[in-house]
Amino acid sequence: MTAEAATNATVPDILEQLDGDFAAMAAAFGNSAFALWVGSGISFGRAPDLGMIAARAIEFLRVKANNPPTQALFEPALRAAITASRTAIAAAEPYFATPFVNWPDEVRQPIIRGLWNRYSDLLNVRIQNTEEDYILWDAVDVRDAFSNPPPPGCAHFCIAILVLEGVLREIASANWDGFIEAAVEQLAGGLAGNLQVVVDPAHLRDQPGKGRLIKFHGCIVHATQDEAAYRKFLVGSTTQINAWPHHQFYAAIRNEVVSLATNHRALMTGLSLQDGNLQAAFNVARQANPWPWPCMPQAHVFCEGEIGDGQRLMLQTVYSGSYNNAIEEIEKSALLVAWGEQVLLALVFKVLADKFAASIDIALHGRELANDRAVITAALNRLRDAAAAHATGDRTVFVARAISCWSRLLSLFRTGTLPTRPAGYEMLTSGTVGSVGQDQNARVACLGELGVALALLQQGVDEDRWTLAPPVNDQLASGAVAGTGLWDGAPSRPIFFARSAGTAIELQKAGAFANDNSIVIHVDATWHELQEASVGESPRKVSRSPGRNGTIGTHHVSLARMLANETTAEGLSARFVSELAL
Repeated sequence: MTAEAATNATVPDILEQLDGDFAAMAAAFGNSAFALWVGSGISFGRAPDLGMIAARAIEFLRVKANNPPTQALFEPALRAAITASRTAIAAAEPYFATPFVNWPDEVRQPIIRGLWNRYSDLLNVRIQNTEEDYILWDAVDVRDAFSNPPPPGCAHFCIAILVLEGVLREIASANWDGFIEAAVEQLAGGLAGNLQVVVDPAHLRDQPGKGRLIKFHGCIVHATQDEAAYRKFLVGSTTQINAWPHHQFYAAIRNEVVSLATNHRALMTGLSLQDGNLQAAFNVARQANPWPWPCMPQAHVFCEGEIGDGQRLMLQTVYSGSYNNAIEEIEKSALLVAWGEQVLLALVFKVLADKFAASIDIALHGRELANDRAVITAALNRLRDAAAAHATGDRTVFVARAISCWSRLLSLFRTGTLPTRPAGYEMLTSGTVGSVGQDQNARVACLGELGVALALLQQGVDEDRWTLAPPVNDQLASGAVAGTGLWDGAPSRPIFFARSAGTAIELQKAGAFANDNSIVIHVDATWHELQEASVGESPRKVSRSPGRNGTIGTHHVSLARMLANETTAEGLSARFVSELAL
């Protein structure tokens, strides 16, 4: 396996792994058994990377070293920084008077690459009569480097979704940036109680959230807002990293990190594992309670192209004496060949589909149809995979659009109205996958029936009866999904899902059916019963032969009646096709 293989892994590829060799891991993740460990890899392209930090530091020191009043103080520091990269000083000296950005690539790039892998040595360069974090705080000017950040990226939004869905409860981050917090803030609309952010030991006593983010190397957002309180928690230099496992100052945060390493399985994304303090934490965890092998689900999973030295050292640490007896099996179990962004997005799809599947179990309970539950959930997973196949190119653009479509569908289904927060996220349920069966709110919300309806729509796609697409625009009348029959001249028709007759009435009052060609899938029978009891008019009467010529009127179908009368998945699908008349 290689980095190229991880880069080329598609989200459907990863879902196949999560349904296959990593199924136990995915199930455990959906039930909060894994802590997520994140490093700079998930913020690549958004936060300043280590190469940018190195370049800022070198240029700052170079300018000071070329200024006569400060030359004597800063030239040794410049030389020490270059030496830390394992670059010969003789190669760099001819360019000391030239801005670092203009140094020849054959000199500049080795310095950046070298310091990328030894950034803690760069930050450990000392200058007489300055603070010990002078390189980070003043030379790099970390506050300026992280100022005016772009919006969060795909990985951050996926983490936020997994937190809001109640399956990701523990996150440990070596990152200084605030992207995860910003993503939760945006998707949750600023509502409190979702994420407990821990930077200072005092934060451990704050009110718990759905998820907890331990920023064990500090936080630049906090440090910028309150330098006196939070600058001291920024960890980056060799001295700080070496002190972290032992110094009393870090004890409270360290204990929480060690507890995570000891008691939770670990999904690791974007971590280089070069920091000795992280290795030390897992070593302490190993001494307290090593993971056995065989271990299923596996204790540690890395989102990487291959098992490198850092990952191998971690596996040797956590599995202790078991490692040598099963090296190949352990390393294979630990490698999910993809980067964190794709894996997190796949986990979102997996968790939501699994919650729907659990809800379908509730909807089919006691029915003969329950015997064909696997057929229905398989169709739902094909819909999941079809949606995931569009996660190409800029996945941040994709996830923003996917969140919009998802939240629109759920809001229209539940309330008959568009989401009140256009950039927000509508939760499916607030607990783990395993808790859905005991969630009374999930039962009365008819999520299982909605899942069946979505599966039946996908079954029609599989049988070449129609195509599905996102709404044609953001207007209410465009529905939750657009469906188009596969016959010449077939119009695109907006499809709505209604949890109750009240939901459908709200849609009707708001003008959702103004185009007179909508399809409304009711998960109960109340609308039809009310219509039949009024003037004897069929609730699904259409003005012309269904779907073949001209305007056909709003078309209402009752999934509840289908579920009550059909005993097999095949019969249910045929009935659905007949009633939908798309």
